[in-house]
Formats: sequence, structure tokens, C-alpha cells
Amino acid sequence: MTYQAVDTAPARSSRRVGTSFILLALFAGLLGGSLALPILQTHPTSGQAFCHGILMTFFVMCPAALGGFGQWLLPSALGTDRTVLRGLTMAGFGFLSAGVVLLPLLPFVALLLWSVGILAVATDVITTCLEGRTCRFRDMSPLAWSLLATACSVVLVAPVLAAVVTRGMLDGITTDALIETLHLPEMALMLTPALGLVASALLARSASAGMPWTVAPYVFGVMGIGGPLLWMDGLYGALPSGMTSGLVLVTQIVPSVVLIGALCRDVWQQKREFDGAALWAIGSILLFTAGWLSDWLPGHSGDHTAVAFGGIMALCGGFYAWVEMLLPRRIPAMMSRLHAGLMLVGAFCSIVPGVMIYGEVFMGISLLAFGLVGLFLLRETGRARVSA
Repeated sequence: MTYQAVDTAPARSSRRVGTSFILLALFAGLLGGSLALPILQTHPTSGQAFCHGILMTFFVMCPAALGGFGQWLLPSALGTDRTVLRGLTMAGFGFLSAGVVLLPLLPFVALLLWSVGILAVATDVITTCLEGRTCRFRDMSPLAWSLLATACSVVLVAPVLAAVVTRGMLDGITTDALIETLHLPEMALMLTPALGLVASALLARSASAGMPWTVAPYVFGVMGIGGPLLWMDGLYGALPSGMTSGLVLVTQIVPSVVLIGALCRDVWQQKREFDGAALWAIGSILLFTAGWLSDWLPGHSGDHTAVAFGGIMALCGGFYAWVEMLLPRRIPAMMSRLHAGLMLVGAFCSIVPGVMIYGEVFMGISLLAFGLVGLFLLRETGRARVSA
């Protein structure tokens, strides 16, 4: 099979599970991205916007990071060959798959399924980091710290989200109110794994020390645990209303700036050459910066569209790196670079009102390109199964 080029026998099953999660996230991303295409924006509805936002954060970023890259990259980063509770992750895949299918029809039920499924996956990640590692905590890579922090965020967010959704089903809460309630945890669940993937793309493969490794535990701890804890505290009235923007600044933006500064210092000192994955990471950093700076512009407070694009771009870079790992030299390097440039231009155009229509066209082409890459991947893996 295709996996035999990179797998050892004990790890092969774990990576098959990870492949299933990445393909599920790809399907959810294509579905969520299609909801933002111009042809479907003639008469946009609140339900459509709700499905788009929930798909991109909860059913794309979280499954791909924890279930996909968690199965493929986390064991090797911890010095082991598989996760500890792989069966729990497989059960989570079933709940998440059902959630993707039911989201357009029963959005609250889909979120309940997400809570159960992603909690199972997060439990596997946390258990592996605590019990399955053969390295010391201080030797864990920034990517491993980001996955651990994301899993801790899920443990905090998922039960509360299930309670909020259950109460909303009884009280008739609107989707707009639910989106506003989930703003801070969405930011945490988007930024934490995205910055882990950015660090993985920019750090030298042989590096095992440096400022990013030093600050990663504190940065991801504040982002992944501090933000959701304060959100939970404020959700039940302990914190004054109107503090969301301040919480985002303290628990998300400031730690992100610290880590990005450490990464830039490391890259500058090592004078690294940028490959395709690094270009995706740089584009993600540019979009994060644009999103944070836009908060200071009149009339743009609270609009984190650029930050969301940055998170998705980091995930796309991880996807291309994974495809290269799975199918070495099958995807031309120039295609990854061109796709990164296309998505970056499309994202910037999409947040500028005067050229928004061009951004939608670029993003539509980018979405089509991901669909073609997914079809190519399915064809190649199918051929490998037949030949095996």
C-alpha cells in the first residue's frame, strides 16, 4: 500500500485512522467553503453563515489537527509508534462523520455529536502525551504542545458547548446568539493548532532547541487553557459583559505574537530556505497580522475574518506537507507554491470591500484545486490497494 513507504508495521493502522480524519476534514472544508461562494451568497441566511463557520472551525480544524495530524505526527514527536487509545479515536470519527452529515439539517444535534466525538479524540491525545511519550516534557516540540493544548481546550469547551446547545434546544436560542457565544472558543480552537502547524513548517527539521521550543509550553497553555477557562467563567456571569475583546487580546493575540516573534528570530538566525509548506506558514502569519491590525480600524472591531483565513491557510499547508509525506514527489512543489499564493491573494481580496468579488473568484479556484488534490489522493491510494 501507499503507506508502506513511510509506515512501520505497528504505526500503519494509526496512520490509516489519521488519513480518514484528514479526508473527513477535506470533505467538510469543501462543503463549508462552497457555502461562501458567490453563487450561494445571492440571498444569504443566518443558518448558512452558521453552517459555514461551524464547519470550518469545529469540523475542519479540530478533526484534522487532533485526529489527522495527531495520528500521523504526534507519536513520532513523542518517541512512540502509535497513540494509546486509538480505538477511542476511531469511535470519535464515527460521531464526527455523522455530525458533518447532519449539520445542514439538525445543527444543534450535529454540535452535540461533535462534542462527543472530538472529546473522544482529545482524550486519546492527552493520554498519549501523558502516558505514551518516551521523551521529557521539556523536549516536546511546539507542534506536540499545540496538539496537547488543543485537546485540553476541547476537554473544557465540549461539555460546556453540549450544555449550551441542549439548553438552546429547549429555550429556542437562535443561531446568531450561539455564534456570538462561541466566538472566544472558536478563536482558541482555530489559533492553537494553526500556530503549531506554522511552527512545524518554519522550524528546521533538525532543531530541538531554541526560543520557540522554550516559549511554546507557556504560549499554548495560555491560548488553549486560559482562554476557554475565562470564557467558561464569563459565560455564567462571573465576568463583566463586554470583555470578549479584552480576553481575545490577552489569551490569543499576545501569546500568538510572542510565538511568531520567536519563530521569526529562529528563521532569521538559521537563514532557512522556504519550501512550499513554509510559504503557507508565512501566508498564515500575514493573515493573522492583518486580522489583528484590523481590530484597530474604525468599523472593523470584532471582525476576525482574516484570522480565520490564516488558520485555514496554516491547515492547508499542513495538508500539503502530509500529501508530500504520503506520496513523495507525486505533487509538484510548484503547485503547492502557486496554490499558496492564490489562496493568500484571494483571502486578502476577500476582506477588502472594493475587490471582494475578485477574492471570491480566487477562493473558488483554490477550493476547486483542493478538490482535485483530494481526488488525486483517492485515486493513488486506490491504485496502491489494488497493487497490494
